[in-house]
Amino acid sequence: MPRVTHPSSPGLFPEGDTPRSRIAYETRRTTQKAAQAANRRRAVPRWQQFLGRRATIIVPLALVGGLALWGWASGKLTAAGNAVDAAFLDITARGGLQVQEVLVKGRKETDGAQVLAALGVERGSPILGFDPHAARKQLEQIPWIASARIERRLPDTLFVVLTERQPMAIWQREQKLALVDAEGTVLTDHNLDHFPNLPILVGEGAPKQGRALLAALASEPAIQSRVDAAVLVGARRWDLHLKGGMEVRLPELNYDAAIHQLAALEASDKILERDVVAIDLRVPDRLVVQASPAAIAAKAAAKAADKKRQAAAQAAAKKN
Repeated sequence: MPRVTHPSSPGLFPEGDTPRSRIAYETRRTTQKAAQAANRRRAVPRWQQFLGRRATIIVPLALVGGLALWGWASGKLTAAGNAVDAAFLDITARGGLQVQEVLVKGRKETDGAQVLAALGVERGSPILGFDPHAARKQLEQIPWIASARIERRLPDTLFVVLTERQPMAIWQREQKLALVDAEGTVLTDHNLDHFPNLPILVGEGAPKQGRALLAALASEPAIQSRVDAAVLVGARRWDLHLKGGMEVRLPELNYDAAIHQLAALEASDKILERDVVAIDLRVPDRLVVQASPAAIAAKAAAKAADKKRQAAAQAAAKKN
């Protein structure tokens, strides 16, 4: 039999079998056991300790994630999700959450059929399945619409607020006419007779440069009311074609000052009411007026008649 050593056996306590020695022995033995246990724990890497403690959580999550990834890759998860969504929307529609009315505010020129087509919704469609953000993007593709806002008003109404573009002029390019706004956006080429008071801009790039010209003309209503068309010449400067056939040639720079000069001449001398073919304002501080052929002929005839009268007067004086 193995020998059993009792704490009271001789030699177990070097200091002797006393209370103090026994306490010291027990203390040392407890410390040694704690050190041995700590050494055993240090022998296992920390990541293994972490995995060991978290295994009950990580393993189920990994399994669920793997199954979800497989379902997504195979398309089965997407199909299942779509089926669930469709079933949910069908239930809500049967419960009364379906489109019955579309209210549109701010529509003046935009065609109503275009608005409904852009919304992509029909009466009875599930209102919760309607995507306002996608519909807004489709509405803003319509040339007349500058911006749009859409609200779902449960249980059955879509509320649409439109901001339409403002027409600025009729643009003539390559013998074709189109309605444009101040940004040069082509709004329509139909029913242009609905905008008889808009000026005509002619030439490539005319709409984008025409905004500043029309603003300068607006500051002189007496000139603006006479303008029939503005032609962009060489993408650099403007010629104004006035009602009645007169042409006003503006400079490339500071054409607003030239327009003010023309307005002052009209106020003082009624120059636009004379028999004039063209007025050239391209040179600063200089006005060149081109009379019509009829005016030139009339002036020549008047000059000849005046000379004839003078000759007759001189002849009569010699006889006397």
